Amino acid sequence: MKAQEILHDRVAELIAAASNGTVTTQQALDASSNLLEKGFTSLSFLQLIDAVENEFGLYIDLEEDTTFLGSVDGIVGFIHAQQAQ
Repeated sequence: MKAQEILHDRVAELIAAASNGTVTTQQALDASSNLLEKGFTSLSFLQLIDAVENEFGLYIDLEEDTTFLGSVDGIVGFIHAQQAQ
């Protein structure tokens, strides 16, 4: 399995955990709709932000554009961008 696939899978696992099972790992990986459309709540987003920050040692500024949080691809892109800095 490639590093990119592993990262996608890990982010999907964080999404499933943050949603307390409302969104499954497979649903998170499905790019046909965003997390809000899949039932993600504002509390789930806060838990996801905390998990991503802790897991990857990043800071997510809530006053900036956070639309990337709507999908696994968006979150992975954010992680790559932050790690490249």
